[in-house]
Amino acid sequence: MAQNISKYDTLWSADDPDGEQSETDVEDGREKRWQSTDMTTRKGTKAQELLITLSAHRWLIDTCLLLVIIGLLTILLLGGSRRPSPRQIGGDYTGSSPEFDAKVVKWNADESFVPTNISEWFSDSLLAKWNTIMPLDASQSSAKKEAFSTTSMTHSLHCIFMIGRIFSAVLGNTTDVLADDYLTHYMHCTDYLRQAIMCAGDMAMEPHVPTDGPDNGPLDGGWNGIHVCKDYSQVINYLEGQIEDGVRVVLPIED
Repeated sequence: MAQNISKYDTLWSADDPDGEQSETDVEDGREKRWQSTDMTTRKGTKAQELLITLSAHRWLIDTCLLLVIIGLLTILLLGGSRRPSPRQIGGDYTGSSPEFDAKVVKWNADESFVPTNISEWFSDSLLAKWNTIMPLDASQSSAKKEAFSTTSMTHSLHCIFMIGRIFSAVLGNTTDVLADDYLTHYMHCTDYLRQAIMCAGDMAMEPHVPTDGPDNGPLDGGWNGIHVCKDYSQVINYLEGQIEDGVRVVLPIED
């Protein structure tokens, strides 16, 4: 009988509070699982509804994105067109001058611009020769304006021409044909050309060989360089337009 009593004592009784609590926990767990499953189903349904809505209005979304892209591109293009031209070596610092085409040029000696007969430096024919590399209407008087702007390139050409004239007059003892300030003018032009050369910084290589001429003439090795230059015809055309519009005053080369 003792064994039978022990067997029945291990069975759960309706009056056992611990057993009742265990059953409640099981039911709560089942209820939570159902709630979790229901929430997951609802979330999936909402996501599907959103995807369906977006798909139905995809054409509208694509159109809006395309309009935004077109608007941004328009802003970038208009903004770029308002920017000044990029600075280039030998151009105006404001960037207002155009960007000229470049040309590869081999320099050659041209004694028609630099005659060894010093008397020719004051001839009309030599003056006409130098004027062929100046813009038209370069003889406009600066007295027409209280303030005016010239151009560095034509200023440099003027300085080279005047150095040749002053040197010839000093060598020929005819300085009476020069202005009284010829010495300071000569020094000014020398210093001006020094800085112009440094500004340009021409890096063209000039090969020298044993057969170079000894007289600094056409066979001198200094003429062997190949240079990258602005298209001079474009430069002259631009300056002539500036003169016509009254933007610049280009002084005569002998002034």
